[in-house]
Amino acid sequence: MMRILNNIPIRRKLTLIIMLISTVALLMASAAFIISDRLHTEKNLGNNLLIMADMIAANSTAALLFRDSPAAIETMGFLDSQDNIQAGVIYDINHSPFASYHKKGITIELPEPAGQTQNIMFWDDYVEVFADIDYEGEQIGIIYLRSDMQAINDRLALFFGIVVIVLLASLLVAFALNERMQYIITAPLLRLSAIARQISIERNYSLRATGNSRDELGTLTKDFNAMLDEIEMRDKKLKQNQGELEERVVKRTRELEVTNKKLASAKQQAESVAMRMQHQAQHDGLTGLPNRALLNDRIQIELSHARREETTLAVLFLDLDRFKIINDSLGHATGDQLLCVVARRLRKCLREGDTVARLGGDEFMVLLPRINAVADADQIGNKIIDELARPVSCNGHKLHITTSIGISIYPYDGSDANTLVKNADISMYRAKELGRNKTVYFTSEMNAGSRKQLVLETSLRNALEKNEFKLRYQPKIDINSNRIVGVEALLRWDSPGIGFISPREFIPLAEENGLIIPIGEWVLRQSLAQLKEWHMAGHDDITIAINLSAAQISKPGFEDVLKDALLESGTNPACTELEITEHAAMKNIETATITLNKLKKMGVGIAMDDFGTGYSSLSYLRRLPIDTVKLDRSFVHEIPDNNGDVLIAQAIIAMTESLNMELVVEGVDNERQLEFFKQQGCRLVQGFLFSKPVGADKILAMLQAQAITGSVQPARQ
Repeated sequence: MMRILNNIPIRRKLTLIIMLISTVALLMASAAFIISDRLHTEKNLGNNLLIMADMIAANSTAALLFRDSPAAIETMGFLDSQDNIQAGVIYDINHSPFASYHKKGITIELPEPAGQTQNIMFWDDYVEVFADIDYEGEQIGIIYLRSDMQAINDRLALFFGIVVIVLLASLLVAFALNERMQYIITAPLLRLSAIARQISIERNYSLRATGNSRDELGTLTKDFNAMLDEIEMRDKKLKQNQGELEERVVKRTRELEVTNKKLASAKQQAESVAMRMQHQAQHDGLTGLPNRALLNDRIQIELSHARREETTLAVLFLDLDRFKIINDSLGHATGDQLLCVVARRLRKCLREGDTVARLGGDEFMVLLPRINAVADADQIGNKIIDELARPVSCNGHKLHITTSIGISIYPYDGSDANTLVKNADISMYRAKELGRNKTVYFTSEMNAGSRKQLVLETSLRNALEKNEFKLRYQPKIDINSNRIVGVEALLRWDSPGIGFISPREFIPLAEENGLIIPIGEWVLRQSLAQLKEWHMAGHDDITIAINLSAAQISKPGFEDVLKDALLESGTNPACTELEITEHAAMKNIETATITLNKLKKMGVGIAMDDFGTGYSSLSYLRRLPIDTVKLDRSFVHEIPDNNGDVLIAQAIIAMTESLNMELVVEGVDNERQLEFFKQQGCRLVQGFLFSKPVGADKILAMLQAQAITGSVQPARQ
């Protein structure tokens, strides 16, 4: 519609506008007139019916008193002279018809007068009137009259015809006047358009539009000519500067060619670092196998294929038997070398398209897509057992290793990745119970072990109200001054019925069942209240970092929860830092960006925790309002011995410096690591070298000692 209107000449648009306005105005006036007349006519008709009803009521009083029905019928006889009356009825005091009248050819069902609360009632094509018949102040009957609406409809038709005639005549007059008057507006515009077209074709900016009216069109003409003056002047300047510009373009082109070569080299280096970081995020740093995240992605993909093609797949959960003994007796170096040998042997046992991943420690998982039969999984599992049973030479030691394997099959043992992995894990533990070094298929009876999970969940639901949660705090150290500048609040759970439960167990469970929302709010309020106590004790430069879950930042209104907690504790928002993991932010980047921006406006700091273990995307990092990046401890553990971790750490340090972000290094547990990050120019660290997570009283003691000595010293290794 808009495209059609845009193509219509302005004269036609003016005509259309005027005609539309005129039509709407006339229609509204006509409608008001017709409605007013209709209401007036209906009122007159109702009043006439009431007058006739009162006359009949007055003349039929004696007939009702003496039960003289013929006299009452005779009284109603005058209704024959009323063309619009269709029927009339006189009811006695018992609401029984006493006398009635019907116009010839009309048959109606007599209404029930009982319960009538309105004297006059208008329907689609007739009007009804009920009136009381009184004698000496007492009601002795009811008169009912029914009239058609022919008179009203005839009058409406007449007025409608008049309105149509007046409307058409008015529109014709408006159209005629418009054709005459619009030339006053369009003629100057057409002249202006002709001049503009001529200038566009000839490129002659000395031409000028004519017109001396004092209205808006005259102003438009003057402004148009002034614009031409400016264009003409600039055209001359452009010609003068064209030569200089061409010389500068040539010079600038040469400079850009040199710059592009540098950028291409820098891009290649950045892509190389990004590829290494992506590989590190999706692969195990020791064995080079896919890690849990990449394995989960592949399971999801293969499950989609299996559902679509109605095929079978298997998940094998492997755990090396008594591996801890090797680690404890021969050292982690020998254990790591053994794990690398196991990884190579596992690859040899698999088909093309199969996936083997290291989940952590001595746990591995194998994905077997598109198996022809359930027995194929057992065949490959036994092949793995035989391959790993061969002796292994590590650091001068001849080692013998066995493995326990649990197997779950899609679609028999689960239809999603989590269920398949869980059931394979359950069956692996069953293999260990049966003597190790064997494969065991999952069965439904093994789900008895899941009762422990149920007990854990039940206890978790009551832990908050029973005050079983505790907060521990790990100091954040400025290694330039060896001073505690902040702490990170860490949640711990020691259940009286179960014992100490690792956060890695109960926090994912709390996130799954929604309990992380009230637990997270409790942590927030307790942490801020504790920070206020430290400030009141004289340590008002200390900050606190509080971890947020994906559920908290995605829940609408979290910023109100934070605002209430800050007001309740009376702490300065600038002393509070909220930590989110890459995984939590990437679950819903749009929602996370909106929520974190709201939190940032409240004055709190935002930190990206566990950076490097997930997406590690520079583009996402730039979108989020991040102040601080925390280098995950998995990259720090083998520094400075592991060259790959060194390169990744240096890349992340350089990136945070370029983005003007603060960097906190987690997991600094020895002085070699501390010295490395000092050399890299890092300022803030956390780790066991300075302190494990401790209670609030221990943090206060450390702050008081620091106030006396001026610094906090690392523990000597």
